[in-house]
This record gives sequence, C-alpha cells and structure tokens, in this order.
Amino acid sequence: MIKLQNILSEILNTYQIEGIIVNDSEYNISDILNQIRAVRKITIVSIDPVDVKKPGVEYHRIKIKFVTRGKPKQDLEQFKKDILSSDLSKTDLRVPGVKSIKFKEETLKRL
Repeated sequence: MIKLQNILSEILNTYQIEGIIVNDSEYNISDILNQIRAVRKITIVSIDPVDVKKPGVEYHRIKIKFVTRGKPKQDLEQFKKDILSSDLSKTDLRVPGVKSIKFKEETLKRL
C-alpha cells in the first residue's frame, strides 16, 4: 500500500535556502517573521541575529523552508516580490518593516 507521505514527497518538493533580511528597527522582528511565514508556499522561517547594526536598521540571517511543484528559483523571485512589493494598504510594503531581502542561491538545497 502506498503511504500518504510517499505520495506527497513525489508531488511536492521541499527546499531550504539561507538569506539576509534588513528591517527597520522600529518593527518587531517576530511580527515580520510571522508575516513572512504567511507568504504562499513558505512553511518555516528561522533566524540568526547578525552583529551588524546601524541606526534604525537591523540585519538578520534567515533560513526559509518552502514547498514547490515547479522550479525553486522562480519561487524565490516570487517570494521577494510578495515580501517587498506594494499591496495598496496603509504602507507601501507588503511586509511592513522589511527594507531588503537577499537570498544566497548557493545555499538552496532540496530536503
């Protein structure tokens, strides 16, 4: 008998990637991470603080796990657009407080 886990692993591919997020220090990083977790296809976001701090800006090293049926690099571009682009709300950022996000494509791996 075919197990549900085997079926899902054939249909959905799980990936992990590392990156750097730059955020406004006035915003709580926990709130920002929760909103990133709400982005379609992203399942887990973990964080390691980086010691570099500038006035009003924080840098964080993040790891994101996500699922996809297609090509993961295309999903990374969509994640950037979803996190940084306008959604016509009170602020001009979809995830308020995020100033920049950069993924390290060399860390992309299938789990």
